[in-house]
Amino acid sequence: MPKKILQRFMPSKDKLTEGKTLRLFNEWIHKAHVWHLNRRSATRAVMIGLFFAFVPLPIQMFLAIAACIYLRANLPLAIAFVWLTNPLTIPPVFYATYRLGTLLLNLPTHDFAFEMSWDWLLEKFAEVWEPLFLGSLVCGVAFAALGYTIVDLLWRHHTLKRWHNRHN
Repeated sequence: MPKKILQRFMPSKDKLTEGKTLRLFNEWIHKAHVWHLNRRSATRAVMIGLFFAFVPLPIQMFLAIAACIYLRANLPLAIAFVWLTNPLTIPPVFYATYRLGTLLLNLPTHDFAFEMSWDWLLEKFAEVWEPLFLGSLVCGVAFAALGYTIVDLLWRHHTLKRWHNRHN
């Protein structure tokens, strides 16, 4: 059951391998361990995906793919969790991580109006990078640990339940 539920959320192998993102990792993504789905690969994938979803850099996917290859995690599941921060969710998520960072660093929050320009980005980035990265790191670690634990406990619970049902 957990395997079937998780497979609903995962992008297909064909869809992922035809994309431009995976070309850099073409040599390694054809290894069986990045496509295999079991409890260990699923928990690692959720952990990787949730951690890198909070990385405020445009290279989240590349970092998650590299981590999946290195840690033998399920690649499609990790990518699905990285996509939790998408163009619609990025502004509120990173604003929340910025606010958390200012709270942890005991800094005042800066009120600013967003503008789509490089000048604005470079000017404001100097003001917000420390709290943004600290808040993102804290959220990434916390959500990764929580996701890992929840998936592991649910998978074990379901396995034990099936085992008991089979032996009764």
